[in-house]
Amino acid sequence: MPTGTGRPVVLVDANALLLPFTSHFRLEEETYAQVDGARIQVPSSVLGELERIAERGNPNARAAREFARRFEVVPTASMGDDALVELGRRLSAWVLTGDRALRARLLAAGVPVLFPRGKSHLDRAVAPHRHVAVGRRRRSTSGKG
Repeated sequence: MPTGTGRPVVLVDANALLLPFTSHFRLEEETYAQVDGARIQVPSSVLGELERIAERGNPNARAAREFARRFEVVPTASMGDDALVELGRRLSAWVLTGDRALRARLLAAGVPVLFPRGKSHLDRAVAPHRHVAVGRRRRSTSGKG
C-alpha cells in the first residue's frame, strides 16, 4: 500500500466514478459501508480514461474526473483493465467496477471486487480461498451478478 496505513484500499474504475452523475449513486457512502475503513484510490490510467471521454464532450465524464480528484491517485504505467488487475494484486486491494468482464478477470486473479447492485447499493465478490480484510458487512452476497 502506498502510504502504509494498513487500511484496506479500494481502487475505482472509470465506470464506477460515473455512477454518481448518471444515477445519483452514493459511491463513497456505499464503499465505506462495504469496506470499513476503506481508502478510496484512483489509478492514474482511470483519470486518463475519464479525460479522454470528457474531451469527446461527455459532461458526466467531466464531473467524474473532478470527483475522482478528491481521492489519492495511484500511478501506473499499465492501461485500462490491465492497470486495475495489476494494482489490485500488488496492493492487495479491492476494485470497484461495473464491468462484468473485468469483474470475472479480477476474481480469476484473486482480486476482490465491489460492484453496483441495482441503482443504489454495492455488493461484493471474493475469489474462493482468498482472505481479505473487509470490516463489517451490511448484507450478504452471492458473488453473482
